Amino acid sequence: MDRHREAVFITGAGQRIGFYLAKHFLQETDYPVLFTYRTKRPQVEALVELGAMGFQVDFTKPNALLELVTQLKYHVESLRAVIHNASLWLSDDKLKEGGENFRSLIQLHVEAPYYLNEALLPLLMNSSSALKDIISLSDARVEQGSADYVAYLSSKAALQSLTKGFAKKWGPDIKVNDIAPALIMFNEEDSELYKKQRLAQSVLGIEPGPDVVWQAVQYLMNSRYTTGIVLPLDGGTRLL
Repeated sequence: MDRHREAVFITGAGQRIGFYLAKHFLQETDYPVLFTYRTKRPQVEALVELGAMGFQVDFTKPNALLELVTQLKYHVESLRAVIHNASLWLSDDKLKEGGENFRSLIQLHVEAPYYLNEALLPLLMNSSSALKDIISLSDARVEQGSADYVAYLSSKAALQSLTKGFAKKWGPDIKVNDIAPALIMFNEEDSELYKKQRLAQSVLGIEPGPDVVWQAVQYLMNSRYTTGIVLPLDGGTRLL
């Protein structure tokens, strides 16, 4: 069996931004793409039809990470990039009593990226590319905080800290950066009032769409002199 070389691995690519990134890697680059998803959707089938390899994973389940890494090492010889996109968006009022959902936030946003970074290091170091990358997606609101999303943003803040730590630990061999988006794309069920309120929260006042995330990923992967940063994609939200 031929193992994938110089592959890109993306977590949470079964919908929205993750799907967009995986599709564009498949359509616009020569990198093989491997990805995880939690729920099977038409987008998953679309990626597989384009040539990607998908793994159904729930990072909150026991041994899920160990089993995933075992499969990746079987199918992959080298990785050009790892992109931590898998995310769980929960307000504090949706946290279950006893902290179960809070634990899920930490498992998904902190424990999984930490474990995968360590476990996939040999595959990144096997890459023949002069540039090797780990990129995470956090949240622009970490900087301001939120009274309604304390737990969620705390886990994303930990992800940003993890990024900076690994950048120091593994430089100069591997660049490690974070992208911190604000509003990127609305959900279908969002009301017009909600959309108006959200657009008013940024200087640019637009729904930019996932292409801005693709552009940011391309910048970070192609930059020889960028590591350990949190790159805001917020349309100027932090200025208001």
